[in-house]
Amino acid sequence: MFQVRLQTYWADSDAAGIVYFPNVFKFAEHAEEEMFRASGEELQPLFRASHVWLPRVEAFSKFSKPIRLGTAILVRLKPRIKGEKTIRYDFEIVADATEERLAEGYITVVCVDAATFKSTRIPDAVRKIVLQHS
Repeated sequence: MFQVRLQTYWADSDAAGIVYFPNVFKFAEHAEEEMFRASGEELQPLFRASHVWLPRVEAFSKFSKPIRLGTAILVRLKPRIKGEKTIRYDFEIVADATEERLAEGYITVVCVDAATFKSTRIPDAVRKIVLQHS
């Protein structure tokens, strides 16, 4: 599992001061990017070198409590390789101060060839990082 601390900002929230619901996926993607960075890789250069992209094909979230404007959160990301071409990122968002669960869900990505956009095997460099945090 990989964990990153993030801060919520005014731009993340609606008029009621609650984080706008699609932003939980943005937070999970921030955690994904930080996971690769913590492993010594940057996403875009790694994908370009491997000639692949990881488009999102499915996303789900469930909210336990509102995520309020200004809240520091922990995003816990647990990636799992599913077959040769698919990664599922399970995530949990908790309040940093109390570790109270605020939201959870998953994002499923499929590895595709950058030129043809046809599904292809996850490159070993990507696979290694994902398995390191599984």
